[in-house]
Amino acid sequence: MKHILFPTDFSEAANNAFLYALHLANQLDTKLFVLYSYVTPVLSATHAGQPEMLADVYQQVELSKFDYFKKQVPALRELAEKNGLDYEKLVFLFEEGTVMTSVRKVVNSEDIRLVVMGTYGASGFTEKFIGTNTVAVIQNIQQPVLAIPAQAKYAPIKKVAFTTLFREKDLPALEQVVNMASLVDAEVYCTHVMDDASNPSTALLYGEDWGKRFQGKKLDFVFLEKKESVESTINSFLTENKIDLLAIVKRNRNFFDRLINSSLSNKFAFHSDTPILVFHEEKG
Repeated sequence: MKHILFPTDFSEAANNAFLYALHLANQLDTKLFVLYSYVTPVLSATHAGQPEMLADVYQQVELSKFDYFKKQVPALRELAEKNGLDYEKLVFLFEEGTVMTSVRKVVNSEDIRLVVMGTYGASGFTEKFIGTNTVAVIQNIQQPVLAIPAQAKYAPIKKVAFTTLFREKDLPALEQVVNMASLVDAEVYCTHVMDDASNPSTALLYGEDWGKRFQGKKLDFVFLEKKESVESTINSFLTENKIDLLAIVKRNRNFFDRLINSSLSNKFAFHSDTPILVFHEEKG
């Protein structure tokens, strides 16, 4: 059984994402690895006064961070209990290094199927967190990353939207989404936004062909007429249909940067209450 990894700084926003991750782990009956990482400051022997003092300083930093970590672990268990969640399968990890390097280390050492992150999980960074930890993890690992906005409250996942350009490289991600959705008995809406350059008959043929590949699955195809922008069109669809989870494929750096950085998509993606599941495009 593959597991879920949740990096945290134990902030209030991160704790909200923790509840979402634990709900999901309970629903999928899998372990949730809770990762706390810290970065050791770079100190100069000259500024430290005496070179032999450096080892003591570094040890004190680690002990301080570990003490903080130990105090937060029972607090998360208590939070889980208050919310009626099973915390028997929680595994707590303490690592030295950046969030990205620590996540990559755990992904390589454990059987991780999914990484869950709060988009505002770094205290004091607010929106800048989107451009640092979450984006760094998405850019540097192959596992899908589920980004949880600060306002998102967990609800049973019943409706999932998957955006597609009907490229063959989207199919592996769609298969993962459909399989994951089947575990929680959710409906998947494979969503394509039509613009002036789109050929409706071609899109319908793709929908028919892909539908045959997923016969017997709870999968519907939705064709949307673009209004203003792709982002705002999808946003309207999410709102009007009460979608619980949005899945996208990170096709390339430009695509992802546009999604994150444009004012419309930034509002759409990270200021809503809809979690976003990001997949890498298949290579080849």
